[in-house]
Amino acid sequence: MARKGKDLISQLPDDILVHILSMVRYKEAVRTTVVSRRWKHLHTKLPAVSFTMSVLGLQGSPLSTQSKQRVESMARTLRRRCAGPDHDTVQRLRLSYRKDVPMECRYADEFIALAAASSLVLFLNCPKNLRNNDAGPWSLHLPAATACLSMESCWYSVRPPHVHGPGASALKSLTFKDSFMVLHPGYLQDTAFPSLEELHISGCTLSGSIEITSATMPRLKHLRIVDVSIISLGTEAAITVLADELATLRVSCHDGGKPDPPSSHEMLCVETPFRASFTEYSCFRLRAPKLRVFEWRCCYAKEVRVDAVGRLSDVVIELFAGRLPRCYNEAKRFLQMEDCDKLMKHILQGIMPGRWKYVQRYILIINLI
Repeated sequence: MARKGKDLISQLPDDILVHILSMVRYKEAVRTTVVSRRWKHLHTKLPAVSFTMSVLGLQGSPLSTQSKQRVESMARTLRRRCAGPDHDTVQRLRLSYRKDVPMECRYADEFIALAAASSLVLFLNCPKNLRNNDAGPWSLHLPAATACLSMESCWYSVRPPHVHGPGASALKSLTFKDSFMVLHPGYLQDTAFPSLEELHISGCTLSGSIEITSATMPRLKHLRIVDVSIISLGTEAAITVLADELATLRVSCHDGGKPDPPSSHEMLCVETPFRASFTEYSCFRLRAPKLRVFEWRCCYAKEVRVDAVGRLSDVVIELFAGRLPRCYNEAKRFLQMEDCDKLMKHILQGIMPGRWKYVQRYILIINLI
């Protein structure tokens, strides 16, 4: 940009230029180093750094020399940025890599240690056709500065890691996201997160029952469970929440778990060996004596047990009856209105005991002429 022979871009302060660079991809921001001497180190001031080691279109292909060169170039870029005691802090680090490629995993560990970002986002690929097999256990060492950790996966059977290091004790927010992330029984009980305040489980698959307790998360205040399915219709999976400091609980299911009206067009699901077409938990147990917000949207359980809740300020309960989602080789199944009434009654009696002897349903039909 120039006006009357003057370079207006060069007159902008560094913080404005850094803000402009933050709107493009990180690799494009790095390429601006050739513009001038002043631009040579501007990308090192960006608060967010993103590295993609694997290209999705190349999944399943052997590791090439080009891939190694790309990852090594990323390593040099991050090392130059983090060199010296006065380097600008990386606030958010996003890594996309193949969990079954040792070279990429080794560099991912180095990037996490070098950046020491307060927010860490991992996007995991596992190109092998695992189907019912498990990709295997793995561990993640977190620096002390890490406060937020989010993990996603795009291939089935990628289980969450064993989190250790100083960051495990300092972590305040933890997110598991994606339908291919498999939560195995006992995982959330094996690792302690003494500072964790927010836990989000979105789109994951349960291979069995899970427990979220104050024994491993004593400061947990906010819990969100969204579109958490089970491996198969025969899976007996219960969710137990025993959290002394929990203030908000939001449970919902929108991804293929909502019944359809009988008159609507039926969409058949593709048969999969690892995800139930309709999720129904065997039991949902809740004990949260300080709970203030309770949301239950379109989720189903054979039994809902509420041992204790606090003085609730917000309550939302939505249940739908109708035709259940199914695979092409399954018989049609319906969730009856009576089943919803029974579940509604159990939930209300649990969160507000002694006040709900009867639950009556009102249906309002409006004809628009």
